[in-house]
Amino acid sequence: MQALALSLAYVLPLLSAASSSTNTSSVPVRGKVYTALAAGGLISSEVSAYAQGFIDSNLTPGLTLAVVRLDNKSVAAAFGSWGNRTEDGDLAQPDTLFAIASVSKAFLTSAMGILMDDFAHGRNVTALPDGLSEFTFDTKLQALLPDVWKLEDEFASQKANIRDLLSHVTGLTRNEFMYTREDTPLSLGKRLRYIHPSYELREQWSYCNLMYLFLPHVITTYSGKTFQEFVAERIFVPLNMTATTYNLTAADESGLMSQSFIFTGRRIPVIFQDPRAASFIAGAGGVISNAIDMAKWAATVLNQGVDPISNTTIIPGWVYDETTTAREIMTGNTTADPTMSVVGYGLGWQPQSYLGHDIITHDGGIPGFVSSLMILPNDNLAVVALLNTDGPWQDLVPLAVIDNVLGLNVTPTIPSLPSGSASASTSPNTSCVPGIPIDKFAGTYVNPGYGNITFCAPGDNSTAYCAGALSDWAAISPNGTIDPNSLYATTPRITTHAVMQLVCSGSGLEETASFKFLLTLQSIYPNGFGRDTTPFFEGASNILPKTDVECLVDTKGKVTGCGWLNLEAGHERTGSVQERADVWWDKV
Repeated sequence: MQALALSLAYVLPLLSAASSSTNTSSVPVRGKVYTALAAGGLISSEVSAYAQGFIDSNLTPGLTLAVVRLDNKSVAAAFGSWGNRTEDGDLAQPDTLFAIASVSKAFLTSAMGILMDDFAHGRNVTALPDGLSEFTFDTKLQALLPDVWKLEDEFASQKANIRDLLSHVTGLTRNEFMYTREDTPLSLGKRLRYIHPSYELREQWSYCNLMYLFLPHVITTYSGKTFQEFVAERIFVPLNMTATTYNLTAADESGLMSQSFIFTGRRIPVIFQDPRAASFIAGAGGVISNAIDMAKWAATVLNQGVDPISNTTIIPGWVYDETTTAREIMTGNTTADPTMSVVGYGLGWQPQSYLGHDIITHDGGIPGFVSSLMILPNDNLAVVALLNTDGPWQDLVPLAVIDNVLGLNVTPTIPSLPSGSASASTSPNTSCVPGIPIDKFAGTYVNPGYGNITFCAPGDNSTAYCAGALSDWAAISPNGTIDPNSLYATTPRITTHAVMQLVCSGSGLEETASFKFLLTLQSIYPNGFGRDTTPFFEGASNILPKTDVECLVDTKGKVTGCGWLNLEAGHERTGSVQERADVWWDKV
């Protein structure tokens, strides 16, 4: 275990925008506990022991922590690190880099506001479209990007503004299987028109990464720079966040990047290995940072957008207010956790309260990493936690810090790993015999929003694609065998593999028959990854649940298409399979 308690201004000076030559490697990170009067008590021995419990219980290989306190514009910080950043036993340190996932969203919303402020004060370098006189969070997307923006619902197409997209109320839900690793913000934006909305515009808050993947295109279009360049120039550089980047290659070359692990302990590749994928995910979850740099960002947010050391405004005051003010209700029921209030959603932030203390927060999670940033504006306290696992533990150590620093008299507990082992696919339903051969359902299916996916029948090794897909699934199946009543696919999406298992057949071909399947989406590593070369798989049930599928067969026995019925949240649809489906795939 390692804990550091340091005065930010004394050590780096950590928050000084003038200290561009500062090297985070100069921070002492192991072997001693450093103390400074200004930062005393921010990470207590009790909190340190609690954090170590996550390592000892195999909940995460590594964990780093930053705790920031403001006092009359002076800044103190403490840093802690526990466990390892690599499977080779390299220790996690405060300068270890992690993907911070959706904690990145506040960088997008702040950058959007900074660009708007440029337009408001005549600092813009790109003109707005004809007829558009101002650029604000109320600006409609149709006016801003008339050649790109369109949704299936015409009212939402015309009326949706930037605030709607950033506060998750466009009517679209997650649709995480829609995008591929070859997408760009622009290519995604042009396909949004084909996605069925689950709600009307502003009817219901529903988390939708699609809009945060798309909106960097606005900043790129109207700033004259790439989104990543704009954020670096206006936020990272002024705050001396020298290690923070959207570029995984740069992070790897620093020698400080953490490896990524799933909650069962298996190592997986960082999800955005390809530079194009890293660029695509940037707005929604692409920032790579460490506890030291995130302390600088946390202190600035805690100080309402002003760097508390240099007194430089990073986030204009009105932008800070817009982004951190709750606009929507994210969770309206408090019975599940009596310590928490109703949870609101602003623009990339979740305002709420914990035991009567206001918090502005956001979590992050992608395969292999989770993160949490909690800002307590009335208590002048901020906490950052970065973990190299995708188990949902990111809030627990920050809450323990808050309990300890504020004297809330709460005893934290270590969670348990889920019992039992996940199943790669459902067991065959032997009572269900296909009315037509299973290979009739094999082939390529297309959807204008989702693209295409090709399913292979068992035993079909006629193409390298099918041979590979079947081999991958066999690698994780009992005795190396696969279900003869299932179809198998690989895909370049957030999960890499899909299986459709027959659960019931149609009653006959007298009229168009419906054949039912169960869809499971997950990632398979047939050769393992890292040191462990045994096959394994990673599920994604939290964002891509097992899904009912109905496929239609005409009177001639031809499969015409399949509908994925309950992939997304929202109102239950009625009507034909095509009308009820969240995603309808035509078979080609």
